[in-house]
Amino acid sequence: MNLSCTAALLVATAFMVCRAGDAPAPTEAELRATITKSLGYLSKGNDTWMEEKNCNGCHHLPQVLWNHREARMRGFAIDEKKFEEWLQWSGEKGKDIKAGREMTAFMKLALPDKPAPELTKIIKEGQQPDGSWKAAGQFLGQRRAAPETTANSSRIFLLALAADGNDKEFSEESQAKAAALLAKDGKATSVETLAYRALFARRFGKPEEVAAIQGEILSHQHADGGWGWQIKEASSDSVATGLALFALQPSADPATLAAIARAQRWLISSQKEDGGWPVDYSKISSTDRSKPEKAKSLKDATMIYSYWGTAWSTLGLLQGLPVKEGKGSPAG
Repeated sequence: MNLSCTAALLVATAFMVCRAGDAPAPTEAELRATITKSLGYLSKGNDTWMEEKNCNGCHHLPQVLWNHREARMRGFAIDEKKFEEWLQWSGEKGKDIKAGREMTAFMKLALPDKPAPELTKIIKEGQQPDGSWKAAGQFLGQRRAAPETTANSSRIFLLALAADGNDKEFSEESQAKAAALLAKDGKATSVETLAYRALFARRFGKPEEVAAIQGEILSHQHADGGWGWQIKEASSDSVATGLALFALQPSADPATLAAIARAQRWLISSQKEDGGWPVDYSKISSTDRSKPEKAKSLKDATMIYSYWGTAWSTLGLLQGLPVKEGKGSPAG
């Protein structure tokens, strides 16, 4: 999943390519200013999470580490002391999977250059006889069919195993075991599903397969430049838009580059002053939190999905910036 290897070339190209009638593609300075604000939002939100919760979550510790690592690779100054604190805290909580094993996969994707045999062990133990992993945490309550949910989680685990060269043997065994299950994929109902399929095809499939999935992602882009989490959703959100951006890059295709520029513009224009992107959880989650007694649940869900949307949006925007030499290896 090395999505950054040609970023330096693509940045210069992307800034010049746009669809007739579109606003000019964002400049590097605009992207950096937006990302700087969102990194501040992620840092503050993660510190609050650590103070109030006792788990990593798939949407907090892995995401703040992943984003800051990618930002450092692109020349952003990050608080190295705080990064080490997050790293240490996440390591101490890494075996706690009560909220779902997906956390272990996102941790490995966030830090592909950091061997984590204890996380590999947890992932290995979770693979089912049919090759799947049972979805948990935020994956369970989302608005898509159960087989789609299972396939998405399974792809996340397989991508995580492939991120670490030390897991090569188990990665190949697990992929072979899951092949029949993943071959049964039906029609996607969410942009998230298409994004995970694209990332999986980029890592394990053929170029024409990647191109076909990316083409489907492009076909669902809204006129405002964003994507809705559910394919049938008319409004754009930061979770889907960030995932789509991450899955579409790098690219040398003019139409894709124009779509990327439109998505970048939408994210820049819709970012809030605090650096985040609010998300209406009800467009993603199928859990009913509308009753008055569910006020705390509503608040928590809104916070989690807004954080997750900001994290994916930041990752997607970061892919449009060149990696600086000596700043670390590309993600995944």
